[in-house]
Amino acid sequence: MGLAACGVEDSGSEPAATSGATDMPHGYVEGADEATEPQVRLSTVDADTGALTLVDLLTGDPVDAPAGPAGEQSVVLKESDGRFLFTADDTGVTVTDTGVWTVDHGDHNHYYRSDPSLVGTVDGDTPGHVVSNGSQVAMFFDGDGAVKVVPRQGLGDGELTEDVSFDVGAHHGVAVPFEDHVLTTVPGAGDGDLPAEIALYDDSGEEASGELTGETTCPEIHGAAGLRDHATFACGEGVLTVDDDLTATVTPYPQDADGRAWSLVAGRDVVAAPFEDGGLGVLDPESGEWHVADTDAPVVSAAVAPDDSTVFAVDEDGVGYVVDAGSGEVTAQRQLVDGGGDTAPSVVLTRERGYVSDPAAGTVAELDVRDNLREARSIDVGGHPAAIAVTGDK
Repeated sequence: MGLAACGVEDSGSEPAATSGATDMPHGYVEGADEATEPQVRLSTVDADTGALTLVDLLTGDPVDAPAGPAGEQSVVLKESDGRFLFTADDTGVTVTDTGVWTVDHGDHNHYYRSDPSLVGTVDGDTPGHVVSNGSQVAMFFDGDGAVKVVPRQGLGDGELTEDVSFDVGAHHGVAVPFEDHVLTTVPGAGDGDLPAEIALYDDSGEEASGELTGETTCPEIHGAAGLRDHATFACGEGVLTVDDDLTATVTPYPQDADGRAWSLVAGRDVVAAPFEDGGLGVLDPESGEWHVADTDAPVVSAAVAPDDSTVFAVDEDGVGYVVDAGSGEVTAQRQLVDGGGDTAPSVVLTRERGYVSDPAAGTVAELDVRDNLREARSIDVGGHPAAIAVTGDK
């Protein structure tokens, strides 16, 4: 999240000192060390044990990870947002501060490093999706349809409080924090059906239906992503998009799409949509324009570059693809891991490198996406790394 002026912190960090009335240096954050370059850490969650592993990507050394709640066995990574990890089991969402982050002060950045820590857990019945933006994190609980929104600012101080909490009814849904509101799916007509409509709630948890206009209905909603100026939801017929005027539209899937999308991957202003039977779409919600890249098998994980230039994806056979987001052209393609295992590989894309997990080998490969996916190094994390994340570079 960009800052209008130096001296106002975001990303959950302490306020920076800006006055000559204090001895604190410019950009000071209590409890953190400031560095001259991004402090970047790799996080992996083990498919069998739920164990969290952290690695300092500058040195390759392991970093002591905080222990999660006792008894976690079926933990999955629901979201990562540049600093925080959001993992879940059937009873709640746990927030972990990875201890590295970047603060954008407009004409320059500040880079911070501290010890990783466990922020806390938001209890709830069967957590579904978690969606984070620069100021809020929205958690949807399928078991009872509860939507819980926590302010991101407090997380860096170890504070986990619910700003907004309301119920929409049990279903497999998703909520997206957007502007001063929350967009959420609402239950479908039958038990077990995917939702077919979205609704708008204000910051007090009250429905603000009169403020949301346009096409708010689209069958079988599953998957969502929050962009800088748009919220997007994948549904059976296309992508339902809400702009910053709170106007909803449905952009149909392109004619050459091989099935629908069941998930969406957020960039800054574009969204990537893996199609269920193969291929990858890149949608610009502002223009409604699609670009489609062919893949040899269905994509199981994708990531969008911070500048929206590139999409990095891996299919179920373990083949990796680099896609030009502006044209859909596949600029690199090669076998990265063995396919067909019990746990699918996962990818991450940063400003400099791509990363792909190999659950069978217990490793994560660091790749140069500008050089035909050349492997720069292999990082041994052990176990069976399922989802991965890289924090600290934004």
